[in-house]
Amino acid sequence: MKLSIITINWNNRDGLQKTLRSVANQTCQDFEYIVVDGGSTDGSAELLSNPEFRITKWVSEKDTGIYNAMNKGVRMASGEYCLFLNSGDNLSDDKVIAEILPSLHDDDLITGRMLYSGKGRYFQAEAPLTLLYFYQSSLPHDATFIRRSLLLETPYDENLRIVSDWKFFVQTIVMQGRSCRIVDNIISEFDTHGISATNRDLCQQERDKALRELFPPQVLTDYLRFTKGGGYLDTDYDRFFIKLRDYKARRFIYALDTFILRMAAIRRKSLRWIKEFPKTIV
Repeated sequence: MKLSIITINWNNRDGLQKTLRSVANQTCQDFEYIVVDGGSTDGSAELLSNPEFRITKWVSEKDTGIYNAMNKGVRMASGEYCLFLNSGDNLSDDKVIAEILPSLHDDDLITGRMLYSGKGRYFQAEAPLTLLYFYQSSLPHDATFIRRSLLLETPYDENLRIVSDWKFFVQTIVMQGRSCRIVDNIISEFDTHGISATNRDLCQQERDKALRELFPPQVLTDYLRFTKGGGYLDTDYDRFFIKLRDYKARRFIYALDTFILRMAAIRRKSLRWIKEFPKTIV
């Protein structure tokens, strides 16, 4: 089996039904479908026994969180690659699997585009996938096909609530040098009401915690500079530099700021040269 699609759910019956239907409607059914429900009490579990949704394996029992459920799904799976499609998310159209299956070979990860539900825009990873890239961004998890053996070797950190998939990408792509190919296929539509989309403060806290565990202070100083401006050089300029990242015109503003600073540096050097000029004549 080439592909296992894994959906996790807890008390999100409407979102689960939407996800189940998007998977069941695929024109190509050459995959297994696994659903891990966390012991829902809202009627979600009743959907899982409906043959309309073509579920290969499912379980409804208590778990300790999102990533505990995902790790459970990986252990239940038998496909060479896994795609996580959480309840509320859906595949972008009925031909997604048919179009992507021929691309699932050789690379450890294959990542495509993810639409934001109701936003009219999409998210896609950008090369190169360096540590600096992951300081600021991640891969779209529900648009990324991951080799199952990799998920067994480096399971999701169940101590994290939101960013364990991001930590997994840092560990495998950056630290282990695993291959990741970026494709143009639009894979999924992301439910923007989920915990990862609505709790940015916790997301940042967990990223900080994960980076402290993975990297020495000498590397983390760069992270602090690029994300906060504190802990590296706590100056007005650094804080201004970081704030520029939040503006749409940040590239123009940064270029203008850099130009002004260079002109100021040239002016200072010129003044020093003029001041020292009489001494050079003597």
